[in-house]
Amino acid sequence: MNHISENGVAAILNKITDQLPLIEKTDLRILTDILSELQNLCSVKSHSIQFTNLALRASKLVETILLNDVPFESGYKRLNEGILKMNELIKMPDFKYPFPAGNAEGPVAETATINPDNMEQVIVLEDAVDLVDKFIVSVQSVLEDLEGKALSLENGSTEKLSDIKRILHTMKGEFGVLNLQVYASLIHQVEAAIEKNEFSSENMLRLKDILGKKILQFDNNRFPGIDDEERKYIFENLLHSLPEESQSPCPQSQSSNDFIGNQDTSLLSDFITESRDHINNAECLLLELESDRDKPEHLNSIFRACHTIKGVACFLNLEDVATLAHAVENLMDQARQKKITLNSALIDLLLGTMDCLKEFINNIELQIKGEPYKIPENYRSIMRRLRDAVSSDTAQPRKLLGEILIEKGDISEDMLENALQIQNQGDRRKIGQILVQEKNVPEKKINDALNLQKGLKLPKNVEETVRVPVARLDQLIDAIGEAVIAQSMLTADPAVKGSTSQSLHTKINQANMIMRQIQELSMSMRMVSVKSTFQKMARLVRDLSKKSGKQVEFMMDGEDTEIDKTVVEHIGDPLIHMIRNSIDHGIEMADEREANGKSQVAKISLKAYHKAGNVFIEICDDGRGLNKESILEKAIERGYCKPGDKLSDQEIYDFIFHPGFSTAKQITDISGRGVGMDVVKKNIDTLRGSIEIQTEKNKGTTFTIRLPLTLAIIDGMVVRVHDSLYIVPTLSIIETIAAKDEMIESVLNDQKMIRVRTDHLPLIYLSQLFGIKIKLDSQYIALIVEDALGKRAALMVDEIIGQQQVVIKNLGNGVINVPGISGGAIMSDGTVSLILDINGIIKNVVDK
Repeated sequence: MNHISENGVAAILNKITDQLPLIEKTDLRILTDILSELQNLCSVKSHSIQFTNLALRASKLVETILLNDVPFESGYKRLNEGILKMNELIKMPDFKYPFPAGNAEGPVAETATINPDNMEQVIVLEDAVDLVDKFIVSVQSVLEDLEGKALSLENGSTEKLSDIKRILHTMKGEFGVLNLQVYASLIHQVEAAIEKNEFSSENMLRLKDILGKKILQFDNNRFPGIDDEERKYIFENLLHSLPEESQSPCPQSQSSNDFIGNQDTSLLSDFITESRDHINNAECLLLELESDRDKPEHLNSIFRACHTIKGVACFLNLEDVATLAHAVENLMDQARQKKITLNSALIDLLLGTMDCLKEFINNIELQIKGEPYKIPENYRSIMRRLRDAVSSDTAQPRKLLGEILIEKGDISEDMLENALQIQNQGDRRKIGQILVQEKNVPEKKINDALNLQKGLKLPKNVEETVRVPVARLDQLIDAIGEAVIAQSMLTADPAVKGSTSQSLHTKINQANMIMRQIQELSMSMRMVSVKSTFQKMARLVRDLSKKSGKQVEFMMDGEDTEIDKTVVEHIGDPLIHMIRNSIDHGIEMADEREANGKSQVAKISLKAYHKAGNVFIEICDDGRGLNKESILEKAIERGYCKPGDKLSDQEIYDFIFHPGFSTAKQITDISGRGVGMDVVKKNIDTLRGSIEIQTEKNKGTTFTIRLPLTLAIIDGMVVRVHDSLYIVPTLSIIETIAAKDEMIESVLNDQKMIRVRTDHLPLIYLSQLFGIKIKLDSQYIALIVEDALGKRAALMVDEIIGQQQVVIKNLGNGVINVPGISGGAIMSDGTVSLILDINGIIKNVVDK
């Protein structure tokens, strides 16, 4: 925070005033000096919010001129006017001085309600409540993105710094819209520290942690404040001293000509969607008021809707929209205070205003797509009628063509007032035509002002979205699943199958195809990437490596891989446990690694990819690997196996998934290998997944998790064994062959093998597997199947019925963890068939 005296502020403004005439269009170096001076004024501890806002707007204007985002002539003129207003403001008697040198409290925005005692709580004003829920949801992902970029910055990726600045600047503006000046001020300090190269990635991660905690503590329209200890924690270990609290005013809206060029399209898209919701809601309430005027809650709701539109429109620099919404807000406020009564004429006016707002929103959407911006033709007349309807002069100035001409010095206010009077007398000419024909201004000046008003034409696209509660989406998917079952029943109905009508069969097939498309579309709506989950692991590795004193490099691959939302929600905890164990028990200390010829910096990689209809997640480290002998010794000690048991390597490694199993000689506060691994196995089993371990002593360990893409629907091959039907996942089937006597051979322990060309594969009779007592012969069909790790076997069945998509049903708590069974499905005749788990069958039959 700058503590500048009255004479100091005046001296800075005089210096800027002297420099302005020296600026040349071809040489803007003087502007960089002016920008530095304006940034000093932005942080002046003034009691005048207006002064701070003027300084902020002037500095932003200089930035746009330097970036060539605004024509030099118009930008230069507006900058002159801004500096002139600042000079006039400091000469006013109510501009308070001095700027107290020892005061650590910055000025408080006049519209915010903040506890001055270190701001224990920050109250969200009533007009911003509607924005809070969406803000809380969106800011979580923004903070995760900030964390990822901070980690990249720590690893030397300096190009992420500009992204971090952009994220912080946007977040500061959003806090400003919600009147959360405490948080906006904090981020403003961070921005200042970044510009001075004082804010490290460690400080950035601390900022993310504090903000994330505060957002989650939102309750009863209140956010917790930022106390001194938290501020010190965030800014600890800066290269210089802790910055004092500064004011970060919410940026003021500029003219309509600037409103699209610098905006985030996603923010505009959200504004368009939400504004339409508010407008439609207001229309419904107005129609109800027309028949029943005694509903004050409706007046309040319409007021809040317009106030919300105005607030976001100001933030996005949509000044025409903000002006119109503000005029409606004024009228509704008068009605709330019973100063005016909403009669039929006023309700007609308000409904017409809603139509005008809709047209504004449509025109903004068209401009984003590249079309010229247009102001609705009835905008001026509606504004006049709204002003006339309000009992007091509360309407805000409008950024219209006439005002642009006045700001540019092309016309006087008397000229504009005369032209408006001509219009009010019934003249249908536009204001620009009147001014030209009255010889008040050349036509070229009108065209320049119109171009300034219309703004930039940008080839952007807005993707329309609608927010749907997850519970409702789940209900939709469940309903579609039931529809699939009903459709299969209809298709298999004897009356339909026996029909000779080709037209009927064509319609049934078309309905099946449409149902399949609906099914796939509904499932895709639940697919989300694992990126956010992976990014959390990056932070975990960083923190644990520092805590353990080990140098660890973390790598991610395939973080854009998509998987069912339910699966993503349940995979986070297993990954945390596995990575904690890898760092604590798997990764060696630097001296041990060096003694074994390894780099002192260990590596942990997290990888996701699709394969054979499943999602695979690999956690790989280059540590010491699992000690098979030590694991087996501990398993015998605990009674999990006997000394003479013949166990495969995989079976031995699986012991680490038993509750509390650990071979660590000393348990640390991070973990011991095996601690929490039972949770890993349980979660993955719940998701119908599997986990495999590959390890090599002093080389490292790889955990491979296989998960289904979705928990709801699979493509399956329906097969018959005796009089029972089973479903084999199609993606597990390599091929089908007719089994002949000469192809089947017996090996040790009477294990059957089938020869498929040059390969010998284990042969599994499903009848034996499920205890179906029938006479065995070789007149069967063999399905060659493959598990997630590429192991193959042959399933012997009586008949292949056909292929169909089935909805997976849980068999209930009484039938869980049955080897070889992953669920059930309702068939077309209403019976339930078991869905085979090929991984489980091969593991429990072939690998034994």
